[in-house]
Amino acid sequence: MKKPVPVPTPATRPFWNALAEGKLRLQQCRACSTVFYYPRTCCPACLSPELDWREVAGTGTLYTYTIARRPTHPLFADEVPQRLAVVELDEGPKLTSTLVNLRDEDIRIGMRLAPVFEKQADGRTMLLRFQPADESLRSDARAEGGARQAPLPEVSALTPEVLAYVGRTGEAVTGYPVTAEEIRRYCYAVDDLDPRWLDLATPGGVSAPPMFVSIPFDIDRPLHELSEDGTALEHRGVIFPPVTLKRKLFGGLEIEWFRELRPGDVLTRQYRVLDIVERRGASGPSVFVRIEGTYCNQHGEKVAVEVNTIICR
Repeated sequence: MKKPVPVPTPATRPFWNALAEGKLRLQQCRACSTVFYYPRTCCPACLSPELDWREVAGTGTLYTYTIARRPTHPLFADEVPQRLAVVELDEGPKLTSTLVNLRDEDIRIGMRLAPVFEKQADGRTMLLRFQPADESLRSDARAEGGARQAPLPEVSALTPEVLAYVGRTGEAVTGYPVTAEEIRRYCYAVDDLDPRWLDLATPGGVSAPPMFVSIPFDIDRPLHELSEDGTALEHRGVIFPPVTLKRKLFGGLEIEWFRELRPGDVLTRQYRVLDIVERRGASGPSVFVRIEGTYCNQHGEKVAVEVNTIICR
């Protein structure tokens, strides 16, 4: 999948057109002279609809920032860590962007920033980033001798041994019987108080919400089977390729529901590796592993299918 790009609207199109030219234009009110961002149809100060577009230098100071070390979406995993920032432009408006071309330890609130116009993969969209105004703080200027360091040879994490896991299926594991009490306990824990899950007078009886399907597979474990953070060292039936990257991040869950799950049902779960892909970014490689879990009841009927995305970095 391709990364999403901004879709201009009639109100924002002049802003994006200016970025495509390597320029920054902001709106200014004719009535009160307020310069503002984000683009809109009336002035936020006096509500006048009489607006102009004014080109500005794009320089400013760092108002605040955070360093995101986990992707907010799997498509952006190759950009981690992201240095998300609020920049206060010299003309007054604040805007949210990303800091580039600097080291984490050089970031300071109030530091002077200059604009960077970054063309996206679609060849048309330009995004606004910011880098230190002081060229000596820019990361490419810190390489030995003042020249950019040559990149290291790329070595793929997708070895034949890893790729051999695509299509591989794990052991089928049976969970404990579903009970109305367990459904009720789960619903109160996640604050899902839908009467379908809780009211015994519901026609046909209570059923479990879709995300409940993994609960009957959670069992008590002795301490020697737990890691230091309290998670299980091994999960029966789980199958995962031997990716050498150490960190694992949760990249999202999709679930498709086929039939109701009711008290007395006993689920069997089986995992299968759907796909393994690698993406590279400025922070190094990321491997995306998509694992499908199929849940069937005691009659062999398919109840649900979930797809987990695990990101290795």
